Amino acid sequence: MNPSSHSRRQFLHGSAALLIASRLPAILQAAPAADLREAAVEMAVAELWRRFVMPAHGTILHYTGLKGEVIIPTAEECAALRPNGGGWMTPIEDGPMFGGLLLDGLCNRWRKLRTAESAAQARRIAHGLVKLAQAGRTPGFVARGLTVDGKAHYPGTSEDQTLPWFYGLWRYVRSGLPEAAEKKELIDLMEKTALALEGHGWQIPCDPISFGYRGNYIRAKHIDAARLLFLHRALYDLTGHDRWLERYRSVASEVIGDERRSRRDWCAVGMDYVSPSIPTYDFKGTASVSQKLWTSSMSQAALRGLWEMETDEDWRRGYRRGLLINARNAIVHLARHRRLEEGDKLTFDIDWHFLLPSWKPQANCDEAILLMRTQLPLWGSHNPRSVWEDDTVREPLFAAWIVTLAGDPEIMRECRDEIDRMLGHYRWDQLYTSLFFAAVCVHYQPQN
Repeated sequence: MNPSSHSRRQFLHGSAALLIASRLPAILQAAPAADLREAAVEMAVAELWRRFVMPAHGTILHYTGLKGEVIIPTAEECAALRPNGGGWMTPIEDGPMFGGLLLDGLCNRWRKLRTAESAAQARRIAHGLVKLAQAGRTPGFVARGLTVDGKAHYPGTSEDQTLPWFYGLWRYVRSGLPEAAEKKELIDLMEKTALALEGHGWQIPCDPISFGYRGNYIRAKHIDAARLLFLHRALYDLTGHDRWLERYRSVASEVIGDERRSRRDWCAVGMDYVSPSIPTYDFKGTASVSQKLWTSSMSQAALRGLWEMETDEDWRRGYRRGLLINARNAIVHLARHRRLEEGDKLTFDIDWHFLLPSWKPQANCDEAILLMRTQLPLWGSHNPRSVWEDDTVREPLFAAWIVTLAGDPEIMRECRDEIDRMLGHYRWDQLYTSLFFAAVCVHYQPQN
């Protein structure tokens, strides 16, 4: 490194620290940069608990008003599939995904802080995930969210909900937080759920099963290969049952897709975060229009878990290759946080009932998905602030988590200043959506 680049990095790092400090109470403003980052993230944790964690059962809301206002669907609305059978665009649409991914960050946070509060918060989210798995009558079903009574739910779920549910509880069981009896209960529940999914051919069942399936883990893609292999390897890690290890080795070596790659090879090729089925938003000046990093992050987390658990060095090298490719491809998305203030005047309506005129009866999950996809543009045009936060908060923060999950010193040296700047940039109490929880995962992610 030449002297000028070293000086520039010192300047940028100092600038990022000053930005974080400017958002914090005066007593903290002279603290070291690492302490400033942590103070900023701890403010995010406090905001999550102020507005987004449901007191009744510990699940996480997708959005609220700035004072915590929220309109939870009723049991009758869930039963009537209003606004749709998956609960999309309601505040209870992403409970297992948000809770499972946040739980990883909370477990890492507890390992560092070792406070009673950090332990209690991780346990609260873990118990909420258990409630989501106990809500339905269909084996293998994990509800997206619960009404205030803690029971009623929409029939639809998805593969993007179920994988984080497993991932978060796997991290929690291994964290040292649960006592022996709770660990056993959780492992039994996870294996029971996994066996049910295996019985469904790794398709994700709705509740009731007559409503159909939503997604699977068997497609010839990097994101699905990492998820399916993680499920098998994690179940062996938790249970010690040889059948899971044998199945893991078998499905990892299975050649799939037109490219004729094994799932292990699919894990090594990485992903580019572009999905033709998701609308893109051409915001001039942003690094990219991809809207897929938040869902891609769970595959990077699964791959990180595989790399940690695997004992064969050749297999680990392949997983490592995928981790680094994914991190490199995510770097360009970090700068999107810089445009947040341009959307300050955009509106967010927390009352999702404006979608009801578009409602149609849905006999099954496929019909529900068609309805939900027609409602997405209605949501975006009525709630432009929601779309803006997706682009300038959700996507760059999850890009940062993808980067930190790789645990690569060189990449972290390259990205540290931008990530610091990001963590200091956001005013958590001015955000309507809860996806800033990714900041907890970013900051507390171990780099080894």
